[in-house]
Amino acid sequence: MAHLAPISINGNILDPAEPAVRAAGLVTSDAADSNYVLIQTKGAVTKDNKDELQNLEVGIKELVSDSTYLCRYEPSDLEPIRNLDFVKWANVYPTHFVVSSRLKPDRATVMSVLSTHPHNVDVIFHAEHKKDATTLIEQVARATHVNPSGLSGRKDKVRLVVQERYLEDVAKIDEVQSILEVRPHKLFNNVARNILMGRGNVANLNNIVIDGITFRGQDQIIAVADTGLDSTHPAFRGRILAKHALGRPGLTDDRDGHGTHACGSVLGNSTNANGVTIQGTAPEARLVIQSIGDAKGGLGGIPPHLDKLFGEAYTDGARVHNNSWGDITPGRPYEQEASEIDKFVYENPDMLICFAGGNDGVDDDGNGVTDLGQVGSEAAAKNSITVGASENFRPNLTRKYGRGYADPIRFDTMANNSDGMAAFSNRGPSKEGRIKPDIVAPGTGILSARSSQASEPDTGFFGVSDDPAWMYDAGTSMAAPLVSGCAAVVRQALIQNPPHGTAGGGEYSPSAALVKAVLINGAVELKGQYHPSEAGPSPNFDSGWGRLNLTESVSTAMALNAAGCHEGAPLQDAGFFDIHVPVTHVGATLKATLVWTDPPASRLQNDLDLSVDVGAQRRVGNTSSNRKNNVEQVVWANIPQGTARVRISARSLTKSPQGYAVAWKLS
Repeated sequence: MAHLAPISINGNILDPAEPAVRAAGLVTSDAADSNYVLIQTKGAVTKDNKDELQNLEVGIKELVSDSTYLCRYEPSDLEPIRNLDFVKWANVYPTHFVVSSRLKPDRATVMSVLSTHPHNVDVIFHAEHKKDATTLIEQVARATHVNPSGLSGRKDKVRLVVQERYLEDVAKIDEVQSILEVRPHKLFNNVARNILMGRGNVANLNNIVIDGITFRGQDQIIAVADTGLDSTHPAFRGRILAKHALGRPGLTDDRDGHGTHACGSVLGNSTNANGVTIQGTAPEARLVIQSIGDAKGGLGGIPPHLDKLFGEAYTDGARVHNNSWGDITPGRPYEQEASEIDKFVYENPDMLICFAGGNDGVDDDGNGVTDLGQVGSEAAAKNSITVGASENFRPNLTRKYGRGYADPIRFDTMANNSDGMAAFSNRGPSKEGRIKPDIVAPGTGILSARSSQASEPDTGFFGVSDDPAWMYDAGTSMAAPLVSGCAAVVRQALIQNPPHGTAGGGEYSPSAALVKAVLINGAVELKGQYHPSEAGPSPNFDSGWGRLNLTESVSTAMALNAAGCHEGAPLQDAGFFDIHVPVTHVGATLKATLVWTDPPASRLQNDLDLSVDVGAQRRVGNTSSNRKNNVEQVVWANIPQGTARVRISARSLTKSPQGYAVAWKLS
C-alpha cells in the first residue's frame, strides 16, 4: 500500500496506516451508515480524476488535510473508490473528527460519561445535505436532551449549550460535520492619512487628484460593525445611510466610543476647535453602522451566523465592511467564523471585508522581538483583509511601550516612526501557515471622532486632545478602519477606470480580490526601527505585504505610470492566462500581485500560481512554490529588458472554475 499521510481535522489527528485505527473500529468495510467519506489520493486531483469520481457518484466537497478530500457519497460500496489508481485510502467520515479536540475531556476525566459540564457550541452540518432545518434541529435536540422549541438554527448550523456527555451523541448524526466551541469576542482597541497616501509625515492635508478627479470615496458605501455611533458628531453629517441595532434593541448610540472612533477613521470629515481639518481615508463615502455592542459592555450583537451581519450591510449597498473586533484568545486556528467570512465573499465576490489583526503582541521570551503566531480566528480568514498596526508619526505623543517588553521595545515611543511596527500588533503566521497580516496601517496615536456619550473621559494612552470632540487611540482597531476607507477609494478608482474587458460605468462592481490585489501591490515595505529589524523584506509575518500606500494603489487602478490590473475570466483545471508587460529601460523593477477568492475551508482549496518570464529567466510567486496562500507576489528587481510574461495558472482546483485578479507595476 502507498504511504498514507496522517489526517488532521478539528484538531483531531488520525493516522490511517496505524493498525490501532482499524482495531478501534475507525475503518469500515462499507458506507452503508453514512453519506460522507474521506478519500486520500496520491496527489492533487486532476480533472480526469474528478470525472472518474463523479462517474461513481462521488462529490468532492472540501480538501480537509494533505491530499485528503471530504466527499458526499450515497452508495454503500466503497470498493469502486478504493480500486481507483489515484486513490490511496477511502473510508467513511468517522465521528472521531467531528468534536473539536478542545471540547474533548482530558485523560483524567475521559472515562466519565456523566459529565454535565456545559459547552456553548456550534453544530456545523455538511454542505449540501438533503434534510430541512427543522428535522436537523429536532435530531440535535433529541441527542442533547433539550426542547427543540428552544433551539434556532438553519441548514448549515445550530448554536446551543450542550452538556459534555452528549457531544458524542450529536457527533453520530450523519449530517454533522463539526462541533466547535463558541468563543467570546473583544474589541481591538490626519497624520495617518498622509502616511497612507505615501506623503510621509507632513502635516498638510492633500487629496489624490488624477485627471481632475479627486478620490475621496465618492459614491462608495462602507459598513462598520462596532459598538455604535454618535450620529450627532459633525464628522458624519449628512452621510449616515443606515443604522442597525443588533446588540441593544432600538439603540445604536455609542457609550463606549470605540465605534465612533473607528467610523471617523474610515470616513470622518470635519474640523476641530482650532480649525484643523480631521478626515478619515474616505471622507466622502457614506456609512452603514451596525451596532453590535450590548447593554453589558460586550459584543453580544454579533449574530451567530456572520452572513446575517454581512448580508444586512450588503443589502444596504455596502461593498466594504470593517470589523475591529475578534476572538478573545489570540492564535486560535481557522474555524467556523473564518469559514463564514470566506463563504460570504465567495458567494458575494464584490464584498471586501476587513478585520483587525488583534493587539495581543507580546515578547514572552524577552529577546526584544514581538513573538510570532498570534493572528487567528476571524483574522485567519483567506478572503478578507487582515490588518496589522504600524506606528504613526506624532512625536509630541511621548507614550512608551513600557516594562511589558524587553529592550529595545521597552523604551521606544509608540508613535514616532512610521517605518516601524507597533509592538502590540499581532504577528502571523496563522495556525495554517499563511502570511498574516495581509497589510498594515498606522495604529498608534490615531486622532479620530470621540463619542459625546462615551462613559469614560478621553484620558487614554495618549492623553487628552485639544478638542473634546476628538480623541487619540491605539490598536489594530484603529488601523483596520483606515484600510477600509482606502479600499473604498480604490473601488471608486476601479469603477472610474474599469480594467480592460470588464463592464464599465454603473454596471461594474470590482471584486474583493481585485481591490485586495491593487492594495497589496501598492503597499510599501517597512524599513523597521530596531536591530534586528521587526519588519524585514516583504512578505513577512510581522507586516505582511507592507504598509498601504493609497497613492500607488489608485495609480495602479487608473493604469498610470506603467501600472495596471486585470480581473480575469475564471480558470478551468490546468488553465492559464498571460499578460505581457513591455520592459523598456535598464534597472527597472516589476512588481506583480495575484489574489483569488478561495472556497471556504481551513486549507487552500484552489491553488493558482503566479510566474513572470523574460526570455529564459523566471521568477515565481512568493519566491517558491506556494500551497498555503491565496495571495502571491513577484518582485523582480533589475528585470531584463524585453517583454515580461506574467502568467496566472491553475495548478490544482478542488472546485472549478476559479476566478482571480492581478495587479502590476513597472518602476
